[in-house]
Amino acid sequence: MTPNDNTESMCPYCNTPNPELTDDHIFPQFLGGRRIVKICRECNSRFGQTFEASTSRQLKCLQVFISHFGLDMTRNSATWPSALVIDNITYDLTSGPDGAQYVLSKPVVNRDSMGKITGGKARSISEAQTIAKGLIKSGHAKEVEITQDAGAPFQDMILTASFSFNPNLYRFATKLVAAVLIRFGKARLVSNSQIPAYLHGKDVHLATLAYCDIGPIIKLRPPLAHTIYVELGDVSYGVVLLFGFQKLFVPLPFAPKNEAFLATLDPMTGDENFQNVEPIGPRTVPSYIREPDVRRHIHEMNTILTQDAILRGAKHPPNLETKELDLGPPATFVVDGPSSINFGSPAPRESKK
Repeated sequence: MTPNDNTESMCPYCNTPNPELTDDHIFPQFLGGRRIVKICRECNSRFGQTFEASTSRQLKCLQVFISHFGLDMTRNSATWPSALVIDNITYDLTSGPDGAQYVLSKPVVNRDSMGKITGGKARSISEAQTIAKGLIKSGHAKEVEITQDAGAPFQDMILTASFSFNPNLYRFATKLVAAVLIRFGKARLVSNSQIPAYLHGKDVHLATLAYCDIGPIIKLRPPLAHTIYVELGDVSYGVVLLFGFQKLFVPLPFAPKNEAFLATLDPMTGDENFQNVEPIGPRTVPSYIREPDVRRHIHEMNTILTQDAILRGAKHPPNLETKELDLGPPATFVVDGPSSINFGSPAPRESKK
């Protein structure tokens, strides 16, 4: 059986026989993935419109956040909508060649104290010309100058954001693991597991944070690379590292053969790699997690991201600090005494130094 075959031409996520199969990217296109597996059109559409759509927005913001360290992450474009307000004008943040840069969220028209249109700014020359012609033609202005507001890097800001470990992110990580299994000819294992019901919202709390030793996996991937490690055996599991540092754990059912697979996608170069690797051994996560464990986990992620950014040539090495945590519902947390942990963190925001 070749790696991209689907057993008996069935969709592994719904067991529909002889469905209309469509291309499903293992690493989704919004991350820059190119390699595909085949699943039915209905599952592909449903996943794309639900947890994948939400996770896409979240990870695009995270990409911009990481580019703010002075990294060129423009190979796969990313925008953080309405992330910055300067003089009452709202700007998007995008990943530029030298780091994050800001661009107008929408065109701006300026008025004087009498309400007369005096000019404005647009996101491109063509947009500026179109707006100016429209205002003159409609009679709102006899002549008006709308100029292009070119995007520019910002260097006098501290970027502050909240990135949640939420149910959509957990489902997304589970689908990444499932796609790798399908890629390596394990579609039947996927279809016979909890994964299809979980992805379709009919089962709960399959994935969780990777509160386990992932040191050996870190050594297998390029810095900052999206990574999927899957091990099968008496204890089967998958570990997903988004941008090389956000760690998620997906339990899998028993498998008679001990084997392991690795998939990586470098967000800076676009290099995508799939290979069989030597198993690193069983990994499990605890059912109950205390506050010190949470803080160690977050500190470890911050350390990994900082080290990876430096290894990739960050012009502004990050000094990361976690003030609020949103880890989602899968794990049970036992907090010793008063806690400053906030499990419902606010929306992304931008603040000045």
